[in-house]
Amino acid sequence: MALIAFALISCKADISIQQEPEDTVVQEFALAFIERSLPMADQDNISQDLFTPAASRPGAKVIIKKNAFAASSETDITSQLFADDAAYDVKDLALSADGNRLLFALRAPEIANVDDEFQPKWNIWHYDRLSDSLTPIIADPLQAEAGHDINPAFLPDGRIIFSSSRQKTARQILLDEFKPQYTALDESLNDANFNLHVMNADGSNIQQLSFNLSHDLYPVVLENGKILFSRWDNHPGRSMLNWYQMQPDGTETELVYGWHSHDSGADNTRVEYSKAIVLDNGEVSVALSSNQVAYFNSWPQQVALAIASDNLQPLYAEVLNQPAQTPLFPWAFSNSDIATSAGAVNSYFPLKDGTGRYLVSWSPCRVMNEQQVLSCAQVENIADYTLAAPLYGLWLFDNQQQTQVPVRLGQDGKMLSEPVVMQAFARQVYLPDNPNIDPELAAQDSAILDIRSVYDLGGETTADIAALADPMQTNAQQRPARYLRLLRGVPIPPEEVLELDNSAFGVNRNQQMRDILGTVAIAPDGSVRVKVPANIPFNLAVLNADGQAISPIHRNWLTLRPGEIRSCNGCHTADNTRPHGRLSGEWPSVNPGLDFAGLMPNIAPTLSSEAGETLAQTSARVLGTPTLTPGLSFIDIWTDPAQREPDSSVELNFANLTTAQPAGSECFDQWQARCRLRIDYPTHIQPLWQLDRRQFSPLTSELLQDNTCVSCHSRTDAAGNTQLPAAQLELDAEPSDLEPNHFRSYRELLSPDNEQELVADVLVDRMVQATDANGNLLFLTDADGNLILDENDQPIAIMVTVLVSPTMRAGSAANSSGFFSRFAATGSHANYLTATELALISTWLDIGGQYYNSPFAVVEP
Repeated sequence: MALIAFALISCKADISIQQEPEDTVVQEFALAFIERSLPMADQDNISQDLFTPAASRPGAKVIIKKNAFAASSETDITSQLFADDAAYDVKDLALSADGNRLLFALRAPEIANVDDEFQPKWNIWHYDRLSDSLTPIIADPLQAEAGHDINPAFLPDGRIIFSSSRQKTARQILLDEFKPQYTALDESLNDANFNLHVMNADGSNIQQLSFNLSHDLYPVVLENGKILFSRWDNHPGRSMLNWYQMQPDGTETELVYGWHSHDSGADNTRVEYSKAIVLDNGEVSVALSSNQVAYFNSWPQQVALAIASDNLQPLYAEVLNQPAQTPLFPWAFSNSDIATSAGAVNSYFPLKDGTGRYLVSWSPCRVMNEQQVLSCAQVENIADYTLAAPLYGLWLFDNQQQTQVPVRLGQDGKMLSEPVVMQAFARQVYLPDNPNIDPELAAQDSAILDIRSVYDLGGETTADIAALADPMQTNAQQRPARYLRLLRGVPIPPEEVLELDNSAFGVNRNQQMRDILGTVAIAPDGSVRVKVPANIPFNLAVLNADGQAISPIHRNWLTLRPGEIRSCNGCHTADNTRPHGRLSGEWPSVNPGLDFAGLMPNIAPTLSSEAGETLAQTSARVLGTPTLTPGLSFIDIWTDPAQREPDSSVELNFANLTTAQPAGSECFDQWQARCRLRIDYPTHIQPLWQLDRRQFSPLTSELLQDNTCVSCHSRTDAAGNTQLPAAQLELDAEPSDLEPNHFRSYRELLSPDNEQELVADVLVDRMVQATDANGNLLFLTDADGNLILDENDQPIAIMVTVLVSPTMRAGSAANSSGFFSRFAATGSHANYLTATELALISTWLDIGGQYYNSPFAVVEP
């Protein structure tokens, strides 16, 4: 049978007809694809949210087509599972290397009158073409329904990697933290969170590989055996899917592409990096798509992943002569919602025959002219018309010949997608478990984080690291970076486990809830080597001598696997696009260490470095790897005492507090991987304001001074008389008028408020006359602009309240100088609070200034 080929030519994409010879791909290989119902554009919104992977659109089925002939036979392999009218969903077709087997995710029909949590989950199914058998990977229904399982892929050793909401290891860690087991929500608090898991081919031995607090999706096995996947980096002010890479055992997880490239769509539109597609030549591509695009369309791009970390950013020692992303097809497709004459591509599959051909889900460009559907080639200006519903069918694209061959024409109300040619391909490299795992660390559920220098910002620095590292040039107090703090994002339970009011988070839910994993002293050269808990998502902040963050909190979560030792060169800034954390692409470290073994200048003789070592690496080798501490701890092991007196030690230990210590402090007496520190405002901050700080004469017991915070910062004095709170700040524990679930002190410190004054022993809002932008006083006027006069024929002033700015800023102690400056040596409140108390407040502010930092610490009002 001869095939009709369609060549797209000119900007109108007119169709010319030619004959194309038959080939083995057309004749011999079966095809698989998904057919689903598609609501008409005038009936329902046509869109897909990339950030809600558990969502389903019932009305789909998996079709096996004998070959690429348009008239070849087809079999619906999923119809046998349910009744004829059942509305189920399928997605995520994945092919085995032998070309005979498929994996896909299937969600059974909804059950009437049953709550969402008990509805069927997404399950992974296996189809064998040779035996024509269709079976669930996990046969036990109870085990299969333990979580949503999607995005499967075959590993070279026959196991299956997939994305799942099971959170198998994360749930166990919750028990170690003395919390109940639950399936945590993503950071937007919308859906169960998905992470990467692996299991045997029979569904046994399920293991969790990744631990991001928002979804990890679309694992793809590269030719070199590594796993490329899409991670939802979901932090305040930044929500995006980027490409990450890991070993099949979950080690060496690294950001590899996309962070600075989300404006690289057609006409600089916003795009996300969803599932990568490995091409016939081993390169990768992506169906570049905007979220919730109305037409399910994408802009297929080949990505120069081997030499670039972003569309315009090469790796170190590489050169980009053009953007890293280049169109995969020679036709002008687009990811935007603007119609193009070339039509629209939804998804595609590269043929494995060296011809550069693709099986493509493609819709011609069609518009509505009143009630009539027209081809875009029939109208003068496409922009003058409304797009008709897409007509996604299957077509064989040939880039070299620039032809399209119809394989299965689209139908109104239907959509054909996720095409697969069941053709064998070279099996990817098998990578065994990481041989560099430290078994002793692994047994402790621990890992090691190694940073060459926090002063390294993408291979650049403004610091004189040699001078900072030399104790004779710089003492400890002069070094800007003194400590590194690690924070753990707290998993939030769904409503069926615990219904949480937004007020529990504090003034800003975006800060979520945070545990403190601890702090560690930074070596003089800016290096850090410290033992950290494994399988825990954490981020970092660099602190000054006062324990205040001087760097933005790391904007993506880091996780190390048990026994892993992970090194990186340093930090990065928002405007530095150089690759950060990508093992093979970073710029050389600005802290290379000595070229030879020996002592760095004026360093203690016990700490002789090996060639290339940082100071932190040297001390870890000689003295052992340090563990995290709850407070600020520094001992000057660096200064050669023969040169000068070592710097004073620092030990700001929260155990020295006379109020409640942060929850979990006792665990750090003998550090374990499960140690966490938690600060809740009602329990750990509010008592500071109420602590009795009166000073009495030791001889006469006479009250000399009352430094108790609430004595002055309250609306009543000790005798119960109304008073004007000092500095317009109330620090009592009464319910706030802004949020009754918060203490008044919390909102006064962190939220704007009205200035008050005392009138006849009553506190009232102070009113002043409003002014315009030029400072002119304002009066009431009528609709014509004429002054309105009072009974005395005087103009009536417009009176407004006076706003008092908060003295604290949630998320930044360094930007809360209105508070901390009062306690400086020259401040009005010098020595009113201890250094440890100020460090506690700084820590609480830097981690977000939350009201509670555990869902299970919330006290109902």
